[in-house]
Amino acid sequence: MIRLIKLMFIVSFLFLGQEQFLACGSAPIASSCAPSTLNYCCGFGITNVTFNTINNTTNDGVDGYTDSSCVQTTVLEGQTYTLSIQTVSQSTQNYAAWIDFNNDGIFNDVTERVFTASSQMNTSGNVNIPSGAVLNTPLRMRVSAEYDLSAPPTPCTDLDYGQAEDYGIIITTNPNPPVPLFSASPTTTCSGTVCFTDLSLNVPIGWFWNFGDGNNSFQPNPCHTYALDGVYTVSLTVTNANGVSVDSIVNYITVNTAGQVVSASCNPATLAYCCGYGIAQVDFNTISNASLDGVEGYTDFSCTNSTSVTEGISYSLSITTGANSPQDTRAWIDFNNDGVFNNTNELVMDIVNTYNPSLNLVIPTGAVLNTPLRMRISSDVVGVTQTACDDNDFGQTEDYAVVVISPNSIGEMTLSASDFNIYPNPASDYINIKNNSYSTIISSLVLYNYVGQVVLSIEVENKETILLNLANTPKGFYFLKIETNKGEVIKKININ
Repeated sequence: MIRLIKLMFIVSFLFLGQEQFLACGSAPIASSCAPSTLNYCCGFGITNVTFNTINNTTNDGVDGYTDSSCVQTTVLEGQTYTLSIQTVSQSTQNYAAWIDFNNDGIFNDVTERVFTASSQMNTSGNVNIPSGAVLNTPLRMRVSAEYDLSAPPTPCTDLDYGQAEDYGIIITTNPNPPVPLFSASPTTTCSGTVCFTDLSLNVPIGWFWNFGDGNNSFQPNPCHTYALDGVYTVSLTVTNANGVSVDSIVNYITVNTAGQVVSASCNPATLAYCCGYGIAQVDFNTISNASLDGVEGYTDFSCTNSTSVTEGISYSLSITTGANSPQDTRAWIDFNNDGVFNNTNELVMDIVNTYNPSLNLVIPTGAVLNTPLRMRISSDVVGVTQTACDDNDFGQTEDYAVVVISPNSIGEMTLSASDFNIYPNPASDYINIKNNSYSTIISSLVLYNYVGQVVLSIEVENKETILLNLANTPKGFYFLKIETNKGEVIKKININ
């Protein structure tokens, strides 16, 4: 009779879906929380998790929280593994994963979060197994997915429509010599300061950095300030009890302190990225920069993306925004270089409820000349009141650099001011452009009025003297751009 009751007890456990616990040699300790699914809908949740030897297919969020912690895999400390998460949802989701490295039953959302992905259907990415975790013991790994427009998942918060699943991870000692890997941010710097991050595999315990300028460091993640402009090769030597390895990245760091802009008084954040909002491409004169959208948040491109413009001349500014919805887009240039964007006279674009806005921007007179100035572009959901310092709801802010030059400046250093004579000036019905250099070939002439509008644009046959007819041109001041094989020259002329 006793044996029959015992058999019924085992069958009851199997029937209730607890067979993994019975089959499990050792389960992780219980978690302090188990996030529920509050309102399952529409295929949200998780249908497959793949991590090392784990490949587990389940129902979606209809099952709610699922404890599969007896589905386990063994990994090496100091190694990197791919985590893949799949869903059948027809809408994007936000994803996160945690591993309870210290085995206290509590997921620390800062030190134990190992994976994050936003606004994706299926997703995958790398999970780094650090040194210092509890070894040879089943640890709990939690994977969560939640509807894009709901709050991003945290370890213990109940999910609106998505789902959390738990798995087991056993971390063992790594017997291999270190493999040196590293990154730097930024790799092109105008301040001279670069911070390096060790990404080496197999648990190094010693580091030696050579920054390429005669300086070095024994820290695992040092920051270094370069004193001189130039291009530098960086090497990292790592050691552990199993060996020594070295790796170098040639011409990795570029230092250009002449391109540094004044720091802005603010850096607007993206509060809750969603749905493709943000900036995908910026085109302005020689700047043509493609980037991720608002998922990146605020991004400062001012050191790597700079252009020179001439006061009084018109330039096209085009912004490519998210394809899913129109956006409100604004741009500013800090013409007085005080680090503050003035909405009165430094707001150069204000286009609302539009996909991919563009306009012709006339560079005003009176700006600080020959100095990198910060240009800020913000694009966000329609209807948000936006200044240059306001955080974005779903979109983002990007910064660039603009150098304003005088109309009489030489466009390229290969051209000399003595290459051309322009006469008469003042002019009435015509002007002559005399080319004094045999090696300079004139290809075209562009005449702008004082507000930057093109009055005349012609391709010309290269010869010593070119006659430009101005008989029908109204009186006033103009800018003449001479385009050549060596660059361009812009001259101010007076028609009276």
